[in-house]
Amino acid sequence: MKRKSAYLMALDAGTGSIRAVIFDLEGNQIGSAQYEWTHLSDPNIPGSMEFDLTHNWHLACQSISTVLEKTQIPPEQIAAISTCSMREGIVLYDENKRPIWACGNVDARSTAEVNELKALYNHTFEETLYHISGQTLALSAVPRLLWLAHHRSDIYRSTSAITMISDWLGFMLSGELAVEPSNAGTTGMLDLQTRQWSPALLDMAGLNSAILPEVKETGTILGQITKEAAKMTGLKVGTPVVVGGWRCSARLFRARHYRTCTSSYYWWNFLATSG
Repeated sequence: MKRKSAYLMALDAGTGSIRAVIFDLEGNQIGSAQYEWTHLSDPNIPGSMEFDLTHNWHLACQSISTVLEKTQIPPEQIAAISTCSMREGIVLYDENKRPIWACGNVDARSTAEVNELKALYNHTFEETLYHISGQTLALSAVPRLLWLAHHRSDIYRSTSAITMISDWLGFMLSGELAVEPSNAGTTGMLDLQTRQWSPALLDMAGLNSAILPEVKETGTILGQITKEAAKMTGLKVGTPVVVGGWRCSARLFRARHYRTCTSSYYWWNFLATSG
């Protein structure tokens, strides 16, 4: 096969694993590498599913370096890299933009906080949140933040920014912090009409609304591969890092563009066709 001059890489963070996939510019998959995540569950915290930021970042780097090795594609031929992930999983950062805490998408530690929030404003808070964000409280970021305020106040007080896991991957690659709507929409804090944050929802919950970073749309340039990320992944310094999004919406976009069929099975399932 004749080697092409440019390729694209996607970093896909699912519930159970991370994988790096290389495509040519026509959308054909050239190669992939995949590793299982490590999820931490504290037996003293029912429903907890913390996300091991340090170990899982090393797995992400390993998936990138492995797929480059498997395909023998030179790093300079990777024209850009983008990230996508599961929804609902969140990452918190301190004032120095250092990731300090994360949880997976099915972390369910905040059942009591969900009930506490539902009782607000004569039991109308969840309805208000739903009309603005399209989300209910279950598995959203709001009760998880309240749980941290109740039980891990050190982390809560240190938090200056929140993103989703796909945004965290983009940050680790580029050093730039932003969220995109298809994933951030599951926090229960994003206004679906404006595609921007709704700080008032956090204010209503008595939570810090100053932790909401810039929103950038899928397909925009987030930044470039840093020297540190290049050293850990094998990618070339300066390679564009492009804002990604929710992995299943990205799959639907591909199905529509290439007139194919796709299916996804999770807590829910859907089947999409185009043709």
